[in-house]
Amino acid sequence: MAQPVTTVVPFTSLPSCAVRCGPLYDANGACVPPAAPQADDTTYDKCFCSYSKLAPFSQGTAGVCDTACTNDAAGLGSIQGWFTSFCDRAAAATTSSSSSSSSTSGASSGSDSSGGGDWLSTHWKWVIMIVIVVVGIAGIWVGACIWRRKYLKKKDRMYELGKGLPSNVAINTQGNLVGPGARDSNYSNPGAFMSGSGGAAYNEKPKKERKKWTVTQRT
Repeated sequence: MAQPVTTVVPFTSLPSCAVRCGPLYDANGACVPPAAPQADDTTYDKCFCSYSKLAPFSQGTAGVCDTACTNDAAGLGSIQGWFTSFCDRAAAATTSSSSSSSSTSGASSGSDSSGGGDWLSTHWKWVIMIVIVVVGIAGIWVGACIWRRKYLKKKDRMYELGKGLPSNVAINTQGNLVGPGARDSNYSNPGAFMSGSGGAAYNEKPKKERKKWTVTQRT
């Protein structure tokens, strides 16, 4: 039979009759490996204190090690006293461990809950950035449309003003005639593109008087 890997009972510090108390060995062997699964000391102690053959120790000295300590009543009382105090400490450790586990679990659950929330509360920065980008693109598009409309309107006006000009004369963006022949061009005179009295080149020719023909002039 395999020996227990852990000894719960401190036989060296108990009265000598404790080594002859079978229930102490039985409880120790049943609560630690290899008879029990590998665990911590708190689990081993809890199992030892709840072992059925040691239950009478919670009421008094009788019923556990009577045959081992028949001639040592004081020793039997010392063993029972150790068991009582040992199990009180084990119960307190178990309660403390349970409370710590509950607190840790509650804190973890609270952290998870606080870290959750709806999608918008965790992605609001992305939403703002997308809105800014969309508004910026729309503003650029509207601005480009307005600029193009003005540009085309101005271009059409310049085209209308430039009809009939010589090939070497053009109108710049300020509406002035430019080009090699712009200075000598007749289009710079009043009357070409604006109201006013024109030059001599634009005066009407005098009407030619028609000669009246009579019958007496026939030969």
